[in-house]
Amino acid sequence: MEFGGNETGLDALLRRSEQESIRRRLLRSPVTVIAELIYRHFSLRAERSHINEQPVRVVCISDTHNTQPALPDGDILIHAGDLTQSGTRAELEAQIEWLHSQPHRFKVVIAGNHELCLDQKQLTERSIDWRSLHYLENSSVTLDLGCRRLKVFGSPYTPKHGNWVFQYARAENIWDDISIPANLDILVTHGPPRTHLDLGRFGCQFLREWLWSAQRKPCLHVFGHVHGGYGKETVAWDGLQRAYEGVMDGKVKYTNLVSLGYHALLRVVGIVNPTQRTVFVNAAAVGGVRDEKQRGAISVDI
Repeated sequence: MEFGGNETGLDALLRRSEQESIRRRLLRSPVTVIAELIYRHFSLRAERSHINEQPVRVVCISDTHNTQPALPDGDILIHAGDLTQSGTRAELEAQIEWLHSQPHRFKVVIAGNHELCLDQKQLTERSIDWRSLHYLENSSVTLDLGCRRLKVFGSPYTPKHGNWVFQYARAENIWDDISIPANLDILVTHGPPRTHLDLGRFGCQFLREWLWSAQRKPCLHVFGHVHGGYGKETVAWDGLQRAYEGVMDGKVKYTNLVSLGYHALLRVVGIVNPTQRTVFVNAAAVGGVRDEKQRGAISVDI
């Protein structure tokens, strides 16, 4: 995202500092904070149990906005959009060369709302040379790592905010039309699903609904866009997650908090043990109130 000199209330919220004391947050919204603490505890437990016998290391980065941070080694490198700041071809080509020079066996890239030069209305006849990168725009690629084959789907679209590209009205469900494949291992979108690493409410409701509807959940979902949501969480698809999302959506908060506690107890005593898990990664490289922070890539073993 980029914000001009005249900030709206939404701009200020999206750019707010990620650091706020637990005490202040408890005073402002106690039910939400309690739900987050419970959910975070079980997300960490799910992360520790999320181990594959033949792990593949995925290095996740997003929202570099012309910066070129040092990247750790891995099997797959994923950039989830907003490579550029002003969206010019020169900026994009510089970022492509930087990513092309990385040692990772496979490199997957999608656009973000800043990539103006990739908008179909603005493309010139001279095509973009993606070098060794797999560029995905509502499309997929299967990566053969020998020990495993992983299907990756990428889409640049986000709910509309400002005068950028690859955007849709927040009330519009575009994900059914985009037709994300069912047998997916890694999903890459520029924006997050609602209530997951999105500062609580700036992600897409319909993207989250697609994830719930998928019979086979992706094992990894990489995104960025909401810079303040940087981080990682492991989601287990059960009633605990449903209840958590209900609290965060503001729907009958106390009822959903009781439901959250009930499903947490079911997990503790071993009555419920979710079999499908997805690692969510918000890999926005820039952050802070004025995007002054430079943050590293997030590596995930899947």
